[in-house]
Amino acid sequence: MVFVGLSLSLIWKQDPEILNLSRKNLTQIPAYVFDMKELRVLKLYGNQLDSIPKEIGQLKKLEKLYLGKNKLKTLPKEIGELSALTWLSVPYNQLEILPEEMGKLENVEQIWMQQNRLQSLPESFGHLKKLQFLNLGFNQLTELNNNLGNCQSLQFLYLNNNQLTRLPDSLGSVKNLKELYLEQSGPLLDVPESFCKIRNLELLDIDQTIALPPCLYVLKANRLRIVTH
Repeated sequence: MVFVGLSLSLIWKQDPEILNLSRKNLTQIPAYVFDMKELRVLKLYGNQLDSIPKEIGQLKKLEKLYLGKNKLKTLPKEIGELSALTWLSVPYNQLEILPEEMGKLENVEQIWMQQNRLQSLPESFGHLKKLQFLNLGFNQLTELNNNLGNCQSLQFLYLNNNQLTRLPDSLGSVKNLKELYLEQSGPLLDVPESFCKIRNLELLDIDQTIALPPCLYVLKANRLRIVTH
């Protein structure tokens, strides 16, 4: 592990709420990080981390966590103890599975998990009532849980470049959904008719293999923009 070269007292003098340890070639998170109880933003982008210790759950005031471009295959269940978290960014890793405890992130608004190896989502994702932005592009998703439709605050959903064969009907009840990205989301993907109930849908990004119900083309005549690749 490469040491950052800053004492904890010096870090606290700089800003006790923000810590940027990005691109430090870290193989583990320094122990002093978990003593920073006032920490609100933690940046660990572009390191060599292959795991996150359970002590991450001690950072009760953490609002934004950046873990992109590491070597993570999973996240600890203690991630669910970060009740103040609004932004979770874990793209460009090797995530294969997510803990059910993620459903406890009651305040999370944005989740970035593109460029991983996810095949499914925890059932608990349906508990994320404040989730507005979800990027799952470039994974290996074969299905989505039906309770994803419980995420009523969801506005932007990226499912491009996956292996889906269908979308859950429940997504049609997500009334605030504005943009849906489905390009190369799966072979011969069928979009259910329930999507015609999404009155705020403004952009639907698809490819020529995706079958849309006729009712969506009626919406296109009004406000919906369908982009085909």
